[in-house]
Amino acid sequence: MTAEQVVDTAEQHAATHGGIPEPAEVVPGVWTLPTEFPSKGQPLLYTLSYVLADAAGGVHLIDPGVDTDANWQRLERQLSMIGRSVADIRTIVVTHLHFDHLGMGARVRAASGAEVVLHRLEQAAIDGEFGGADAERFDRWGVPHARRDELARVTEERFSKARITADRLVEGGAQIALGDIRLDVIWTPGHTYGSICLRDAERKLLFTGDHVLPLLNPGLGLGGPTPSNPISDYLDALDRVADLDDHQVCPGHGYRFFGLRARCEKLAAHHARRTAEVAGVLDRLDHPSVWEVASQLYWSLGWENLSHYLLDSALAQVEMHIDRLGRTAETERAA
Repeated sequence: MTAEQVVDTAEQHAATHGGIPEPAEVVPGVWTLPTEFPSKGQPLLYTLSYVLADAAGGVHLIDPGVDTDANWQRLERQLSMIGRSVADIRTIVVTHLHFDHLGMGARVRAASGAEVVLHRLEQAAIDGEFGGADAERFDRWGVPHARRDELARVTEERFSKARITADRLVEGGAQIALGDIRLDVIWTPGHTYGSICLRDAERKLLFTGDHVLPLLNPGLGLGGPTPSNPISDYLDALDRVADLDDHQVCPGHGYRFFGLRARCEKLAAHHARRTAEVAGVLDRLDHPSVWEVASQLYWSLGWENLSHYLLDSALAQVEMHIDRLGRTAETERAA
């Protein structure tokens, strides 16, 4: 396929006009479950969770969404519509550790006894194995003191709302059996270090979490410090899925679409342009801080309007681009 093709225009309309779409059947036995994202300071209004029913009456969830009473009621309503209940849930598979994907997992498990499945590296991040001190990071970035409390809350919220110990840890290349359903695990680091995509090869579905989204360029390095550059990891991981161009893409936000290769190419091109823009700022300024470099770049919402999660993500990614250019020493001298 040479272009992205929208599967559900109602989903697209909700994503582009501000709203939460109704649940929809993806293929027989698979449904979307749009769950509200009640968080300020970012453009996302919902997470696309997915409900899979196996032939024996079991239910399996992919990314159950934020833990709120409203989302719990959405889940109960959707299960009732397909003749199932929370008690039928057997498995919760999570694409990555963020609370808008993992958040309701603990409540669902407590109510159903379902098994929670997570990549090994995501559990390590949740457990603090890749942790780093905020103060050191803010010093390194040159963050003004007036903005530090705001950014410190991001770290706390990112992990405190996603505390869980998975029942089963997986690696890339594994296959998860959900009754008669088989999902192949594809390790796609970048957004977080242990992000995964899930492939239903039989029905040609690819559940991408936040690895590939139809409208947004996913934030990178948002699961704590990693031993490698998240941008480089991400570009490699895009290549890992791009050949599945005949699969329906089922993302964590936005809307379902076909045309995976075209979307991967656009995402890769975005990062190539960004790296060039960062190089231009470094050439123009004398030993700027990461904060100063970021302030000189174009941001769709405007630099002055970035706050909280978006500001933290922006600064992290600018630092990654600087690292890829091999010019970290210039900003370290500024800090």
